[in-house]
Amino acid sequence: MLLDIADARGVPLTQISLLKLLYFGHGWYLSETGTSLIAQEFEAWERGPVLKVVRDEFKSFGKKAITTRALKLDIYSGRRSKVPPDLTPDDAAFVKSIFEAYHVYDALQLSDMTHEADSPWDRLWNSSEPVGRLALRLRNEDIKAHFDSLAKRFRLS
Repeated sequence: MLLDIADARGVPLTQISLLKLLYFGHGWYLSETGTSLIAQEFEAWERGPVLKVVRDEFKSFGKKAITTRALKLDIYSGRRSKVPPDLTPDDAAFVKSIFEAYHVYDALQLSDMTHEADSPWDRLWNSSEPVGRLALRLRNEDIKAHFDSLAKRFRLS
């Protein structure tokens, strides 16, 4: 859905931009509702939080704007088809509000924002202690706590 919104507004999204918008959307949604917007877990990568499945789908674009949509594989037919948005109208409005708030930042700025000191990514990526988490997965409770803290800091809740 973010790619469709961006296209309608004439705003190119790179894979880094898309990944960060997804992270911010997920974080704010966790903070506001206590539930996940995205089923997959975010992982801590060098450039910040990443959804591996999204990264894998769009990595061929490199730093260029994404011009296609995600495809899913039907394991029975072997065919790939476009992944349709599966959001309620309220969730779609929420995603649009995230786009409106964050699309003004470029990929590097968005990445820097996810590297904020004491963010879930920072605490995991820069930990001096062994973490013991497969693929450096970010826990939703850590993401929620961080965005709850941001909301209090900016008086959003």
